[in-house]
Amino acid sequence: MTTQALSLRAGIDIGGTGTRIILLDGEQEIASETVPSAWFATLPSVLRAKALVDKICHLLPAGSSLTSLGIGASGPVNNTTEIIENDDTLACFSYFPLVSQLRELLAVPVAIDNDAVVAALGEYHFGAGRESERMMMVTLGTGIGVAVLDKGQPFRTFDGKHPEAGHIPVSSDPVICYCGLQGCWEMLASRTQLQQALQKEIPDLQWGTSTFSVLSEMVAARPRVAEIMHNYGQIVGRGLNTLLTLYGPDITVLSGSAAALLPLYQSGLDAALTRAGGYAVNRKITHSTLGDAAGALGAAILPTLRGTRQP
Repeated sequence: MTTQALSLRAGIDIGGTGTRIILLDGEQEIASETVPSAWFATLPSVLRAKALVDKICHLLPAGSSLTSLGIGASGPVNNTTEIIENDDTLACFSYFPLVSQLRELLAVPVAIDNDAVVAALGEYHFGAGRESERMMMVTLGTGIGVAVLDKGQPFRTFDGKHPEAGHIPVSSDPVICYCGLQGCWEMLASRTQLQQALQKEIPDLQWGTSTFSVLSEMVAARPRVAEIMHNYGQIVGRGLNTLLTLYGPDITVLSGSAAALLPLYQSGLDAALTRAGGYAVNRKITHSTLGDAAGALGAAILPTLRGTRQP
């Protein structure tokens, strides 16, 4: 009996903290690996595409073949040149022809987009956004990623760019973000900012699977921790209020490591979203069902969803 060789799609989600690589057989994830993004910065730029290829090939089961590769990358991605333009949080993959190098090395179609877009595509096709007419996805992680899908198609600016809607003014805070804004939403509402605020109060706080349970106990016992979480919910809600008003989604999906803490800052979020009659926003806000896998899953199907340049 002959076993049919697997034809697999690969997806890579390159974030400021970690780079996740997955292989898909149809819609089933069969292998994955997460590598610290900082590791690639230790390599010369000419070797970084090869390093990604080696990671993919290491995951490929014996006898299988790769049919395509999709990439989601943090920060601005030029969809015309296929170049990542993010020296601020993803310098190790910015301003060199990563996609064309991968296309040449793998000899398969390769597509790239913003990481917020591919995460939203993953959630739309496989997770909480199924059957949505207009889905908004907000990722609260190292930074803030935002994407809107209208009937499954990413919302773009007039020149085809992805709007960096994590960078909107929400405060008079004097700190200026790397994007140039004072009081920028990303600077105030990312998980990174929440973690820094909490560690001033809880120096030994470890960020991981136990964070929710640890913070739940502390919110109940320590008023200052409860205040930090409430204030965080308010600042998350300020940005959401603007985006919900402008985009009018039928569902908003929250993802990222701070999204899992939503019950602990729900009071602040609710307060920020409260508006007068006639001005209410759609408060159907839910958790991602795919978690950290959303970006890589969406990236893996990206070449299938749109035409890509052939190797």
